[in-house]
Formats: sequence, structure tokens, C-alpha cells
Amino acid sequence: MNAVSDKRGKIRELLVECSALVSPPDLVIQLRHAVDAPGSTSEGLAAIVMQDPGLGARMLHMANSAMYGLNNPVETLGRAIATIGPRPLYHLALALTASQTFARLSDEPVDMAAFWRHSVFSALIAHNLARRSQARHPECLFMAGLLHDLGSLVLYQRSPDTLRKSLLASRDNEHALVRKERELFGFDHAEVGGALLELWGMPKDVQHAVARHHQPTLPMSLPVAIVHLADTLANRTDQGSLSGLGACGQPPHPDAWKRLGLDKGLTDEIRKDVHLQFMETLHVILPQSR
Repeated sequence: MNAVSDKRGKIRELLVECSALVSPPDLVIQLRHAVDAPGSTSEGLAAIVMQDPGLGARMLHMANSAMYGLNNPVETLGRAIATIGPRPLYHLALALTASQTFARLSDEPVDMAAFWRHSVFSALIAHNLARRSQARHPECLFMAGLLHDLGSLVLYQRSPDTLRKSLLASRDNEHALVRKERELFGFDHAEVGGALLELWGMPKDVQHAVARHHQPTLPMSLPVAIVHLADTLANRTDQGSLSGLGACGQPPHPDAWKRLGLDKGLTDEIRKDVHLQFMETLHVILPQSR
């Protein structure tokens, strides 16, 4: 077995050990099958989502948020699905249910409040960048931005004592933490996150964007560049810093902006856009953050 296959095998073993945590809820599985089925209707998809009324309400709230920028508000989930599209709404449902599942984890050794602020800020930046660069399926990039660090929570759940000292020692340097994870496990949280999205049947480019967001090697795909930029730009803000200690982190890869065809001078404008949406989106994704 070569080194790459060996690494993939170890990551799969880790996810199997944590299967109760990382398996998507039955409702999301039902929704995915319905979206893929020929002849599915908005009303039928809405009926599946409304098995969880709280999820349905949060999805409707998100559909009417500034992130989607609809000209007229939608009043029913069926209408939201018809307007935005079934697959984007499926990705939104997966993002919301995953965030709820992982939000129930212990606050040790991770600062969960800072973790989710960083995740939401990154998701909004990813969505903003996807729209500006005319990427296909910006909702997929929102989901990738929101879930890009879920692999960290899997590792912390599996080996909290092993990682506690490393986490505390590198709170202001995520790259140092990634290096330590590779020393300890032979892989890092980004690769675990990519494997998790593979398990959930996400598009391959989204899996790759999450798995490579700390290693945006050339040639750099557009999704990788977007998630990498979203992560690094979020870390360089007070609200979106993963450390919870204020703006920090390394600058993004110099070719990431070029890959998007955008000027890094847009950074402040993007942050202002995201700032306006941040609290509303955080409260929808994690109602307990109020």
C-alpha cells in the first residue's frame, strides 16, 4: 500500500470510529435521494424538510436573507426551493444540520464559539468570492466555507488529550497546528474534512477545496482558491478569527487572487459586505448563539 492509500485508509478508519458523529441525519439522506429522483417537486422536497420544523424555518430565513438577495421575499419553503433551486437548498440543509450536530460537542479543548464564528465568517466570504468570480454553484462554496474545519472537531473528539497542548500552543497560528496534526496522525484536519464531505456525497471539487484549503498547491482550482482565501481572510479579522484572540494568521497564497481573477484590493469591501450579514447568518445557523 502506497503512502497516499495508507493515509486515506487511516482517515476512513477514523471516520468509522466516529460514525455516530459524522453520519448525516436520516432527513438529509431522504432529501438527497428526493433531489436526485426524476420528477421530484418543490412541494415534495419541502415536505421532507418540514419533518424538522426548526430546520424548515431556518432554511426559509436563510432564503430570505441578504445572502441570496431575492427581489421579493418568499413565504413558503416550497416557493424558496422553486426560486433558489432544489440542489442549493439541499446543500443548505446539509450545512445547517451538520452545524447543529457538531455544535453539540463539548467546548473542550476547542473554543466552540470562536470556531463557529470563524466558520460562518468564512462561509460568507466564500459565497461572496464565488459570486464575484462567477463560480458555479456559490451555495456549494458557502457550504464548503462553513464546514471547512469540521475535520478539526473529528480529531478533537477522537484525541482531545493528544491535541490539547498543541492547540493551546498554536492558537494564533493555524499553520503550526496543521503541521503538528500531520506529525501526530500523518494527516491534518483539512484532509479529514474532505473525506467527510466525500462520505456525504458532496461534489468532488468541494471535497478537494476543503481537503486542500491549507495546501493550495498549483495548479489551483477555483474552489480551492475560494475556500483558502475565505479561511485566511476570516482569520485576519477580529470577528472571524479562529483563535478568538483577534485578527491573526498568515496572508493567503499569492496566486489565489489571480486564480479568481480578482484584485486583493477588494478585501475591505468584501469584509464590509460580510460584516452586514454575519450576525443574522450566525443566529440562523446556530440559534443558541443569541
